[in-house]
Amino acid sequence: MSFQAREFLAPRFWPTWLGFGCFWLLTRLPYPLVMRISRGLGLLTYALLISRRHTTLTNLRLAFPELSEPARKALAKDAFRHVGMAMGETAWTWYRSIDTIGPIETSGTEYVDEALLKGKGVILLQAHFTVLELCAAIFGARWPMRAVYDPPKNPLFAAYLLYQRNRHMDGMIDNRAIREMVRRLRAGEVVWYSPDQSVSVSHGGIPTRYFGQPVLTTSGSARIVRMTGATVIPFIPERKSNGEGYAFRFLPPVEFDSDDLLAATQQVNDLLEAQVRTQPEQYLWAHKRFKPPSREHPSPYK
Repeated sequence: MSFQAREFLAPRFWPTWLGFGCFWLLTRLPYPLVMRISRGLGLLTYALLISRRHTTLTNLRLAFPELSEPARKALAKDAFRHVGMAMGETAWTWYRSIDTIGPIETSGTEYVDEALLKGKGVILLQAHFTVLELCAAIFGARWPMRAVYDPPKNPLFAAYLLYQRNRHMDGMIDNRAIREMVRRLRAGEVVWYSPDQSVSVSHGGIPTRYFGQPVLTTSGSARIVRMTGATVIPFIPERKSNGEGYAFRFLPPVEFDSDDLLAATQQVNDLLEAQVRTQPEQYLWAHKRFKPPSREHPSPYK
């Protein structure tokens, strides 16, 4: 896929171009220094992005009520450091070689290989951890893979992100394009899927629980498994020691009761919650996951 830069020369896109330029300049530095600077950028966003900070602290209060307020603030700052490192990793993946980022450990890839050898599609089920772009670069070259995503509203960023990710993967799938997901899985491909964000009832969200809180969750996971017979393999990417190494773990396949959409969707939530609890500082807490399932429940984000 080509990227048509001439389509985005209007002044309203100049700040985005400036951001791309800063990314490129950042990657002229050694990778350890990039990670150090990125951690600082993460703390800067914690200080400046008041609404994101509020959402993160609200989510942590709901998810971990046993933590003290100082402990939650410390966890929130750590989470923003990881968001910063994700920006550094994204820049490096776009403009440098991932062969220079340090040790990368993988385990459990045989589960994916075995499923594909049987001619079955694979759903890589992952919570929204901040290690994203590296996953695409590393595993997109190994398997026929497409990622489900929510297209950014900024058209320049959306087009450029699609261009960069398509360098490593076979394509992207809009998170509302269920039919495309089904078609790719029936063709025996790998679909990388993170169904852990709030989904309205009008888009297929059903009342479930996540971290003990009432939430709306897409029922698409169970419906897709029922329609395709795809193998569901949990996937946990881990950033080690401030970005000085990475571990990517593929866990044994799991089965859901696809005949009971509510039970299966709750199983998905429980699995993703278990993933997050292993490394909560690496989870993307800045989205409003705990929107109430009905108007009878007040929003915790006010």
